[in-house]
Amino acid sequence: MNHPQPIAIDELVSVAQGEAMGELDAPMMAIVLSSDQSYDLPIQSLETEADKARWALILRAAREHVEADAVAVLYPAWTTIRNKRESDPEPREDDAPDPIDTLFVQLHTRDRVYWRGFEQIRDPRHQRIIGFKRIGALSTDYDRDDVPSVAAWLNTLFEPLPDEGEETEVDRELADLLEEPEVSAALYPRQMRNLH
Repeated sequence: MNHPQPIAIDELVSVAQGEAMGELDAPMMAIVLSSDQSYDLPIQSLETEADKARWALILRAAREHVEADAVAVLYPAWTTIRNKRESDPEPREDDAPDPIDTLFVQLHTRDRVYWRGFEQIRDPRHQRIIGFKRIGALSTDYDRDDVPSVAAWLNTLFEPLPDEGEETEVDRELADLLEEPEVSAALYPRQMRNLH
């Protein structure tokens, strides 16, 4: 099979939705996809630039550690995107769209980044997630060079390692991160299907 990514993204979508079903909030997490099995990394916080830089290093360290070919990032978010309809009247300034509760699935490979966006459908009574509705406007594929800067913190995932013998500051940080208890404890194996 020459193009496994579409199968992988479909599989990841089902994994992401399975993680979120019945929950009040979908978990923010990464799945590091190696050829043998895959590993879950819960992401604690992306609130600050320091958080993002730290998690970019952790994900890269985990990817190098298991020689993974792809990394998926799953996260809930609020968006105000709407499909514009021709019949809509001119929007007024105070007529801001209500935010939609969404779940994003991003699959990062060496060459491309796949985005899939879904509205999270909730049980009106208990507010738990009971389903998902695909949002076409949030589902796109990019060549890695063309990825919008909204995902800039993940751009180092597939940077080439330095030449043999040339240790960089990032390499030392990666080595230190792999020794951190938090990283090793967070690598939970997950059996994945249909990835090969």
